[in-house]
Amino acid sequence: MNFLKYTKLYFALAIVMVGLSLYSIFTYGLKMGIDFEGGSSISATYKAENIDLEKVKAALSQIPEMEGVQIQPLDNNEIVLKVNKKDISAEAYQNVLTQLKTVGEIEENSVSVETISPLIGKELKDKTIIVVIVALLAMLIYIALAFRNVGKPISSFQYGFSSTLMLFHDIIIPLGVLAYLGAQLSIPVVTALLTVVGYCINNNVVVFDRIRENLQKDRKSSYAEIVNKSLNETIVRCINTSLTVIIALIPLYYFFHNEESLKYFTLTMGIGVIVGIFSSVFLASPLLVAWNNYRQNKGKR
Repeated sequence: MNFLKYTKLYFALAIVMVGLSLYSIFTYGLKMGIDFEGGSSISATYKAENIDLEKVKAALSQIPEMEGVQIQPLDNNEIVLKVNKKDISAEAYQNVLTQLKTVGEIEENSVSVETISPLIGKELKDKTIIVVIVALLAMLIYIALAFRNVGKPISSFQYGFSSTLMLFHDIIIPLGVLAYLGAQLSIPVVTALLTVVGYCINNNVVVFDRIRENLQKDRKSSYAEIVNKSLNETIVRCINTSLTVIIALIPLYYFFHNEESLKYFTLTMGIGVIVGIFSSVFLASPLLVAWNNYRQNKGKR
């Protein structure tokens, strides 16, 4: 299969997807969750098990202060409500109790309220930004060092730069979808994004390592031919690796789609892994070929 035949189409598709994602982010905005902005948490335990979360959500929708509430099940009969409101009034609290009791009988003295300080949320936000930046830089340095002995015509820095650019592609697209859906950015979502980074780098390393091996074995073929051969040899492995993740995420999403944090964790992971396959196979290595062709054409002028 000639993976490089439609390189321009792959690049155009990637630009469109990233452009739409950026438009979605700037138009709808990324909503910060309680982990980053601070807020209140209300926990309650029901006497009956397997409480219908949809009924809880419908009951709370009648309370203005509970707009955007996240409902998280902790056990078969315990739930936690997370809302960005820093201070819940006594009236709103009583309304919440009243509405929760319409769903089922609550155990006595099981309801509690906790407040997450905005200062703690800001600290988490700052640390998360640092973690993401450090992770991306670490990936760039790792690829550059791992492929420092790769044969010409592409330098190790170009391999690292291509991988980092693909990570930007793989992260922006899930964030664009989350912004469009109005999802809140939480710690589980950030965890999913960092996991996506790991899987995508793994696929890139598999392909790049095969390119390095083939460059050492085959001194006669052009760089484009070596890259295409390497992609044909590794595409099945890349797809199978990512497919195992997707298979694990499907039941997780199906059984926990009513739980906001797990729902968007699995959605972010799924989208990230899928676009990661696309970038690893159809973007990262073809970008190196395009880079090399540009340099060769420039040298002929």
